[in-house]
Amino acid sequence: MIQLLDAARAGTYPTPGWLGEQLRLNSAGTTALVDRPQRLPLVRRSRDTADRRRGARELGWAFFGAAIGEVVEAAEGFEASELETVRRLLAAVVESAGRARSA
Repeated sequence: MIQLLDAARAGTYPTPGWLGEQLRLNSAGTTALVDRPQRLPLVRRSRDTADRRRGARELGWAFFGAAIGEVVEAAEGFEASELETVRRLLAAVVESAGRARSA
C-alpha cells in the first residue's frame, strides 16, 4: 500500500509491472497481492485504454484463434514422446529467433 500511496503522491500511474518491480515480485505474486485489497475495495484497477498489447492480443486471436484450436485438436492424436519432441523443437526455434533478434 505504501508503494501505491507514494506513486499517487508522485503522480505516477502504478501499473502491475511497475508495482512488481518495486516489490521484487513476479507477475503472479503481484496479481495475488493486488487482488486482495481490490476485493475489499481498498484499491481500484482500471485498464489502460492506450495499452497497445491488448489490441495486439485481440488482433492475434482474430487472426490465429481458429488455427490454434485446430492445432490443439490435432495434437490430441500424438503420443507423449512425440509431443515432447515437438516441444523441444519449438523451444529451440524460439531460442534461435531470440538470438537472431538480439544480433
